[in-house]
Amino acid sequence: MRFQSLPWYYAADLKSLHQMVDLEGEEWHHCRNVLRMSPGESIIVFDGKGACFEGVIKEEARSAGQIELVEDLTDIFYLPRQQRISIAFAPTKNIDRTEFAIEKLVELGVDDIYFLDCENSERSRIRMDRMEKIAISAAKQSRKVMLPTIHEMIAPGLLVTQIHHQNPQTQLFCCHLGDDSVSLTDNYSPDANVLLVIGPEGGFTVEETEQLANRGAKLVTLSPYRLRVETAAITACAAVHLLNAQLKK
Repeated sequence: MRFQSLPWYYAADLKSLHQMVDLEGEEWHHCRNVLRMSPGESIIVFDGKGACFEGVIKEEARSAGQIELVEDLTDIFYLPRQQRISIAFAPTKNIDRTEFAIEKLVELGVDDIYFLDCENSERSRIRMDRMEKIAISAAKQSRKVMLPTIHEMIAPGLLVTQIHHQNPQTQLFCCHLGDDSVSLTDNYSPDANVLLVIGPEGGFTVEETEQLANRGAKLVTLSPYRLRVETAAITACAAVHLLNAQLKK
């Protein structure tokens, strides 16, 4: 398939065939100055909302290029799924580990990413623009046409309450290695919307786990071993995908 060799670029608000789209900023810099592409050459453009097109460079300038959308590729690259997967975790003190988690979650496929503000959190602020940039880069590498919504910091109890009110059918899981915890793989019902919350390096406090349990979150384990934050986030996401894939066999 010839589309497999075309470079991917992100542009917001793609609408229809023959639309002229401005490719700007770092996207255009990479296209023009790194790959040395010129008018007449083809690229793939996606908007992170499901739309994906082959585009042909029509005009170039130093700061932007004009791209004509010539073929709709959405049906080729968009793979819809019934369930909505949301992962919430406390960002790590070493921001590289948080960025690694974002990258891998996007590659696996996730709809929402929440940053948790916990009692034992090691970081209280996060650069959202940086996280969104990493998500776009990961989507291009893995050819995902849907970008997750990345949310600002929120307390775990408040998040679980909000999600439950928005969609009472969402399965709520608190990933916690404790005596009362049960296996995620034995308790997740495939094809259901799911929110998995993962605490900081120091773990959730007793008060936080009690609050989450009281608000409908089931305490589950991902492994018999203690996992680092980014490992737990990736493992949780991968487990849900695997369980859903097994249902379809």
